[in-house]
Amino acid sequence: MTFEYLNAYAAGFIAFWATWCALSGKVRDGVIGKILYAVIAISGYAILARSDRFFFTPNSAGVTMHVALALAGLRHMFMVTYWPAVKRWICARLSCEGCLRDDRFGSEPGKVERRKPR
Repeated sequence: MTFEYLNAYAAGFIAFWATWCALSGKVRDGVIGKILYAVIAISGYAILARSDRFFFTPNSAGVTMHVALALAGLRHMFMVTYWPAVKRWICARLSCEGCLRDDRFGSEPGKVERRKPR
């Protein structure tokens, strides 16, 4: 896989992620954040829609930056979409005191309930 294709895939994913952030109701970054995501999305799609080569000459630093930004976007999408359910599942399986004190999971604040081992 050449740098050009890797860079194009990363730029495409960054544009997809930014579009998702701008249009999703789950991302609550305010008006300024939505505008920034829209600008990132438009610039990513503009890079992919060029009629000449994908990029002038992608070097390893540019490709690394695009791939790292794409991975940050993937992590952001996971944390917004799936992390609350994963965290509830982990806390239900571990029976740790930190989760038991958390009032979002149904226990009273300051009270530690001991769960029976399975």
